[in-house]
Amino acid sequence: MHLIIAEKNISANRIAQLLAGNEKVKATKDGNVSTYSFDTRTVVGLKGHVVEVDFEPGYTNWRSEVHTPRSLIDAGTIKKPTEKKIVNIIQKLSKKADLVTIATDYDTEGELIGKEAYELVRAVNPRVKINRARFSAITPAEIRAAFENLTDLDFALAAAGETRQAVDLMWGASLTRFISLAARRGGTNILSVGRVQSPTLAMIVNREREIETFVPQTYWMLSLATEKDGVPVEARHTAGRFTDHDAALAAEAGTKEPLVVTDVKEGQKNDRAPAPLDTTTFIVAASRLGLSAANAMRIAEDLYMNGYISYPRTDNTVY
Repeated sequence: MHLIIAEKNISANRIAQLLAGNEKVKATKDGNVSTYSFDTRTVVGLKGHVVEVDFEPGYTNWRSEVHTPRSLIDAGTIKKPTEKKIVNIIQKLSKKADLVTIATDYDTEGELIGKEAYELVRAVNPRVKINRARFSAITPAEIRAAFENLTDLDFALAAAGETRQAVDLMWGASLTRFISLAARRGGTNILSVGRVQSPTLAMIVNREREIETFVPQTYWMLSLATEKDGVPVEARHTAGRFTDHDAALAAEAGTKEPLVVTDVKEGQKNDRAPAPLDTTTFIVAASRLGLSAANAMRIAEDLYMNGYISYPRTDNTVY
């Protein structure tokens, strides 16, 4: 049996339908976990990360004199399942598999999730062949090409994701405990510190302070609105903004009537096609339409899953 592991249930279903072509896909449920089978292949979806990294036992007491906040930086970690039903199904299917393909998303986090699946498979079937399908869009052509050109899991890229996980856990937990204890805050009233949230909070605070200390400045602009042969013509004074009212009035007094065109320049200009969006520029563009970041990413994820756009969670503009 050829087992294919996707990152989510919806992508598992989509991949199965595209690979099966005209063949009927049999969908079955074991508990609340769906699998999709055709010929000798079975596709199952994860739920993103199905295991989490946590400290070894003994680090739960925040006021421990042995396991101080500083000690968390060098503390040992363990992995434990967060989605036990999915883990059980993955390992149950892996025992029967003679080939396993990891088909998680094509980014650092997807590679890490793929490695987590790899380890779950290896735990119950140490000798099975495992390979990796890479695709940037869930379309018939992309999926077919990915499964015709299977590669190996990129353990170096997955290690980068694991490093991010470790930094988030160790430094986040260490600093959260230290600052909360120093401020005598506990229970549900802790002071949370994080690799992303703390710099983001600093940016918000700095921007708010800029707004609070902003001193508005009065300025004047000279603009022209007329028409020539029925065609609207708009123009602005070359000086742009005038911060001196008298200078603005003098410039206005210096304008001449009738309007005379003194110079005409003609030429060709080539406009480049707009660059594809990365995640940040996509969210900025969506916010101009009144969409929140969460709603924009939900829509993008739906479009990606249905083959309309390439993978939306990316930090580059290369397809």
